[in-house]
Amino acid sequence: YLINLATPDDALWTKSLNALLDETDRCQQLGICDYVLHPGSHVGAGEEAGLERVLQALDTACEETAGSPVRVVLEITAGQGTNLGYRFEQLAWLIERAAAPERLGVCFDTAHAFAAGYDLRDEASYRATWQEFDAVIGLDQLRVIHLNDSKRELGSRVDRHEQIGEGSLGVEAFRLLVNDPALRHVPMLLETPKGEEMLEDIVNLTVLRSLIEGGTENG
Repeated sequence: YLINLATPDDALWTKSLNALLDETDRCQQLGICDYVLHPGSHVGAGEEAGLERVLQALDTACEETAGSPVRVVLEITAGQGTNLGYRFEQLAWLIERAAAPERLGVCFDTAHAFAAGYDLRDEASYRATWQEFDAVIGLDQLRVIHLNDSKRELGSRVDRHEQIGEGSLGVEAFRLLVNDPALRHVPMLLETPKGEEMLEDIVNLTVLRSLIEGGTENG
């Protein structure tokens, strides 16, 4: 994965920016409106310096693609190593300071958020996490949700995805998600581990659909 907009290495930063521009151009050609991106890793330069580099790259990319309908959607990360984007405040910082904030959005990954310390496992924790998201970032910035269980525990800062209901998050978190009227309009995508025939997706989708209250198998 080449793109690292937070890198202090100028050559890699330039390559990352050019790769981002290529990706957004492909999105526009294919009619894709949202491009999901990890903010990047500061690799020792520090979080503040890393965020400044990401902001510079996002502003440059938006300026060079002015008029494009493609939005760059920043994904919350687990915070493994020196990865940025593991706190709602970091994503909000980037959006608030961006030259074109209307060209940015947020992707909420359940496994990443859980590993970063945001609990979703019971109704009280679930509500508290989304209230914090809304207060810090704003639900209007949410563009997509990645549905993944987590192999590791709450706050582990380790990015390891698991099949729905088989990890530390458990089924209840996903029942709350698929029945949340505030999120009904938000696309939800699986990124769970897959074999060659991707039969796991069938199982995971069946589990998720079975959790929809008052819905059908095809809901």
